[in-house]
Amino acid sequence: MRTDEGRSAPSGPERTDMSADGTETKTEKVASPIVAEAEKQEKILNALQAVLDPEIGLSVIDLDLIREVVFTPEEAEVRMVLTTPFCPYGPMLINQIQSVSEQAAEMPVKVTVLPDHWEPPPWLR
Repeated sequence: MRTDEGRSAPSGPERTDMSADGTETKTEKVASPIVAEAEKQEKILNALQAVLDPEIGLSVIDLDLIREVVFTPEEAEVRMVLTTPFCPYGPMLINQIQSVSEQAAEMPVKVTVLPDHWEPPPWLR
């Protein structure tokens, strides 16, 4: 298998245009909306690894509190659960998740707390 060193992987489709005089010009590769969204989601999830549950001392990612990250053109939404319905640290944790997510995504983020019951991950039981 041959690899070309020094070349980056394409981030999106490459387009070749033909000018009136018959010369080809290649346009810059542009990330597709799906790729851009996946990159933002990865940035958010990586950043949330640093957000710790103050009572348990583990990240919200490791505790499986983050259920989904969805995007609209205007904002991102982080859907999560709390370890207990009336978690005393809930408001602080929600604000921290919103702040860290907004920095990572570089766009407004809404945090939605789902009514789902939290189950500790199997490795924590």
